Amino acid sequence: MQQPTSILAFYSFSPLSEGHLAELRLQLLAFGTERGMRGLTLLATEGINGTVCGSPEAIGEWRTMIDGMFTATIWNESTADELVFPRWLVKVREEIVALNKPDSSRLDGTHLAPTAWNAMMERGDAVIIDTRNTYETEIGMFEGAIDPAIKNFQEFATFAETCDVPKDKNVMLYCTGGIRCEKAVASMKDAGYQNVFQLEGGILSYLTEFPEGKFNGECFVFDHRVAVDQRLQPSTTYRLCPCCGDPGTEHAVCPHCAHSFVACSGCLKKNPEAACSKNCAYHYARTKQPSRVSTK
Repeated sequence: MQQPTSILAFYSFSPLSEGHLAELRLQLLAFGTERGMRGLTLLATEGINGTVCGSPEAIGEWRTMIDGMFTATIWNESTADELVFPRWLVKVREEIVALNKPDSSRLDGTHLAPTAWNAMMERGDAVIIDTRNTYETEIGMFEGAIDPAIKNFQEFATFAETCDVPKDKNVMLYCTGGIRCEKAVASMKDAGYQNVFQLEGGILSYLTEFPEGKFNGECFVFDHRVAVDQRLQPSTTYRLCPCCGDPGTEHAVCPHCAHSFVACSGCLKKNPEAACSKNCAYHYARTKQPSRVSTK
């Protein structure tokens, strides 16, 4: 019987020196390469963030190593039948989650474990805000949550400054695995909100404890699974649109190779002759160009 693939999403805001980043990158890169791991890990002076996959033994060793290097690491574990990333990458960035706020000392949100989050939702005295992008909120959200309708996370700070939620309200923030909320809290507090709470471990942590809870739909993940259902199983509904990379459900036939594929409704509406890949799109476009007749 084939061994399942272990998937581990994690982050830690633990300061690293600028001079240590390159050395640590090579160490982590070699560790994963030797064990046949796949995924992406980001390093910055504010800490580490990643989602990796591999054999249960390799992922267990990775977690032990990271726990020895970083403090207060947030973990989310799941499984799949196969590797969910095409390659193994470790990169150095300005931030481990981009919001143009590379100062981890300002991250002071109040974390709610899933049970406490559920209880606060049931009390009904808070405003719930989804901090994710529109292609994520379209396939799943918490009951009654506000969708800020942002196309990328860097727009959240503007939303926090302009939204009409009363400043004295309790505000509950959530995202996929928790890391975006760490900085979204800072944006809300910069905008004058004081009672701001975040879901520790994000939707993934919540679904681990409450698979039939208050989250409706599926949760987008940034790998080949596209999304996970409420029991953290790979989606059987969504596929990545080859045109834009968003989750899609619309079936189509490639005009170049005649293979069937799945795309999002928006791309098929804009281009009914959309192709199944960039390569097919290129070659199909060439067949549509007027032929050049030699005048020699």
